[in-house]
Amino acid sequence: MTATFWNERFSQDTYVYGEAPNTFVADQAHLLPSGSRVLSLGEGEGRNATYLAAQGAVVTALDSSAAGFEKLRRLAEQRGVAVEAILGDVTTHDLGTERWDAILNIYCHLPSSARGPLYEAIRRALKPGGLFMTEQFSPEQLAYQSGGPKDPDMLMTLAELSSAFEGWEVLVAREEVIHLDEGPFHQGAAAVTRFIARKP
Repeated sequence: MTATFWNERFSQDTYVYGEAPNTFVADQAHLLPSGSRVLSLGEGEGRNATYLAAQGAVVTALDSSAAGFEKLRRLAEQRGVAVEAILGDVTTHDLGTERWDAILNIYCHLPSSARGPLYEAIRRALKPGGLFMTEQFSPEQLAYQSGGPKDPDMLMTLAELSSAFEGWEVLVAREEVIHLDEGPFHQGAAAVTRFIARKP
């Protein structure tokens, strides 16, 4: 998916994935103490970044869509929070070294060729004890009509994540069917992979 695709999708007035945070993010936010430095990959319109900022996190959002960030700014103003927005490509942007307390990927689907280098960047960028948290559609999502990529290569398995973060403390590792109610593009039963791991 290109920046042009996402700019077109986010250009409508509606928050296409809703204004409320992703349920998994909200349920697991207790793992992030106030003041945690959090990077959200492919943040889009800001629903998760602004929520975590309101919980006391220091949040940076990385996304390629200027239209999405315009809506993020509106949502941040509405919620009275500050979020640093970096317009850039998740696959090439320098995430730094031991910089973040947590890195999130919530439905930022990438081709398999890009995921290996991104995992390496995430492993390097998290501080010791830092968390990687993700919720993405699993291959079983192809049987559902609730959103997500139609290319199987873009979908996420638990086996891949477990391998990519081998040796880390795994806090959550599930493939399950949930009910999505996240704006017009994420509605209904959905097959997802949920994973949280802590860097040694």
